[in-house]
Amino acid sequence: MLSYYFKLAWLSLRKTPLLSVLMVGTIALGIAAAMVTYTVSYMMTKDPLPAKSDRIFTVQLSSWGPQQPYKVVDGREEIPAMISYRDALNLKTAAKAQQETAIGLFKSMSRAEQQDRRDAQMRMIRTIHNDFFAMFDVPFLYGSAWSEQDDSAGNQVVVITKALNDELFDGVNSVGRHIVLGESLLQIVGVMDDWFPIPRFYYLSSQAYHDPHALFVPLQYQINQEIFSRGDVTWACWQDIEDVAFSDFITSDCIWLFYWVELESAKDRADYMDFINVYVDEQKSAGRFARENLSRLFTIDEYLRWADVLSNENDMAVWLAFAFLLACLLNCMSLMMTKFYGKGSEIGLRRAVGASRQDIGWQFLCEAFLIGILGGVLGLVFAQFGLQLIQQIFTYLNDSIMQMDLRIMLMTLVLSVVASVLFGLWPIYRATRIQPSSQLKSL
Repeated sequence: MLSYYFKLAWLSLRKTPLLSVLMVGTIALGIAAAMVTYTVSYMMTKDPLPAKSDRIFTVQLSSWGPQQPYKVVDGREEIPAMISYRDALNLKTAAKAQQETAIGLFKSMSRAEQQDRRDAQMRMIRTIHNDFFAMFDVPFLYGSAWSEQDDSAGNQVVVITKALNDELFDGVNSVGRHIVLGESLLQIVGVMDDWFPIPRFYYLSSQAYHDPHALFVPLQYQINQEIFSRGDVTWACWQDIEDVAFSDFITSDCIWLFYWVELESAKDRADYMDFINVYVDEQKSAGRFARENLSRLFTIDEYLRWADVLSNENDMAVWLAFAFLLACLLNCMSLMMTKFYGKGSEIGLRRAVGASRQDIGWQFLCEAFLIGILGGVLGLVFAQFGLQLIQQIFTYLNDSIMQMDLRIMLMTLVLSVVASVLFGLWPIYRATRIQPSSQLKSL
């Protein structure tokens, strides 16, 4: 019987093509607007490291000078998100976490060894400890992370991204080959597979939706080479460091490194915080950290919210998009009312030959279901166009933000069908109340 109702519904849609197109198109527009906004919002706010995000923390220390706070927000003193090299070295040496890494940055001309000097490009180089790769579940296409010995000695080794490997080596295994940074020759030990943590949580919040940098080298390499790109990276000092030597800079309280730790479990947070408080007391005793101890640990989610990467603006945009969908559904309901009421004579004839109100209701319910399916499919097509358009406009954002996964696609179809049926109930109810006698007189 249900197939018979669907057949009647399909014939009904074909009988009034203009009205059917208007209903399907209205739902498709609303669904597309809602799901494009939801997709971007979902991809921008999802957990970038779900397997371990509750036991990875960034360390923030009250290391600022005594003269004035680092920053005051809403009347409260804020401490910097970054720490000094001196503190990063101390924390790394203490080795209280399961894995830990400092994260810095510098800028340098870079090229493959076989390339001409004129083909070198200026690139930002990420400096890290080798724990970075295991902590953040970085996949490798070829090779692996550099060794502990490379890490501590600052050997001239480099890990590159798949995109750079494709660009410089046509995608073949480049492990063992060399990259030239400035005047230094670095051996490639690993090629990362596609890795786009969204949001990119481990460094500045302003770069949370950018692609990862293409080259990763040991932090100690940067220290050995005495490289610091003052004009191209974020850093701050409460001391006057004009024209100081590099050795004095890295032993100063200038902040320029993020520091992340991975603990064995989320329960170890309190113990690690106790270690940080003891460390702060030790530094106070040594004449540093003159301000009140506001040091803290942030999980990935806490850091992203503190840095306003996950803001309420995303939720507001989604609500506005779904309000537009509601307006489209109300318009569609009005069109259904017009169509179903326009079939009064047909309803009267069917009732006269024995069809019940339930039979009429099932027929129109199937029609609303078909409208929802067609609207959902067309809405998916519109949504893909919308996401591609956003991708063309915001070229600096990672492409993965504009991608619908299977879950969102299925959700789009289900939402379209449920909304169409729900907003079709009133027109269907009104249609089933049509009196056959009044309609038969007009035949």
